[in-house]
Amino acid sequence: MSPLPPDASKNTSIGSDPSALPLSARLVRGVRRSLGIDREKRWNTEYASGGWDWLRNLGELAHHCVLAGYVATLKPGGSVLDVGCGEGVFQEQLRGAAGAYLGVDFEAAIAKAQHKVTADTRFVVGDMNEFTTTERFDVVVFNESIYYLHDTALGLQRYERFLRPDGIVLISMHGKERNDEIWATVDARYTILDAVTMQNARDVKWTTKALVPPGGTFVLAPQAP
Repeated sequence: MSPLPPDASKNTSIGSDPSALPLSARLVRGVRRSLGIDREKRWNTEYASGGWDWLRNLGELAHHCVLAGYVATLKPGGSVLDVGCGEGVFQEQLRGAAGAYLGVDFEAAIAKAQHKVTADTRFVVGDMNEFTTTERFDVVVFNESIYYLHDTALGLQRYERFLRPDGIVLISMHGKERNDEIWATVDARYTILDAVTMQNARDVKWTTKALVPPGGTFVLAPQAP
C-alpha cells in the first residue's frame, strides 16, 4: 500500500485482507502470479504503456459526469471511496463536489495519479478484492470496475461495511448483455434512487445508478411532481 499523509493516517487504517477471497481463488491467483499471467501484472503493463489512455476520450465523459453529479446532488461535500479508480479520471470530474476522496487500484494506475494527491485527495495501491479500511465513507463508487469483483454479491456486502449509515453506492457499467446478470444481483439488493442509461456518438452505452444499501438510512429530499 502507498503510505498515507501523516495527518490522514493517525486514526485510520488501510490495508489488504487476503481472507476476503475464497481459498480456491487465492490458490488460482498464486498459480497465475507464479506463471506471470495474473491480471495485476497485465494491467500494470498496459497502464504504464498508455494502453488505458482512451478512458480520457470525449466518448467516455458522460458516465463520469453523471456519477459526479450524483455525488454533488446526493452527498455534497461527502467522502468518496472510488474502487478501481484507474488514474483518477472520475475524480477529476468531481470538481470540488466531494469533501474527501480515496482511490484504490493497481500500482501503475496509481503512479499516474499521485501528482493529484492533496490533504483531501488520496490514491493507494490495492486489489479491490482484498482492500480493507477502518475509514467510513459517504459514497462508494464502482465506475466500470464492479465486473472485477470475484463475487459480486459478497464483494458488495463487504464494501457496504465501509459506508456510513446514510451512505450510498454508485455504479456505472458498460451496456453489454453479459452485465445484465450483475445488474440483476445489484437490483435485487439495493433501493434505486436514480438510474440513467446514456449512449455516445459511437453507439456505446452505459447505465449508471445511485443506490441505497439494505438497512441504509439515506433519505432522498422531496422531489417535485
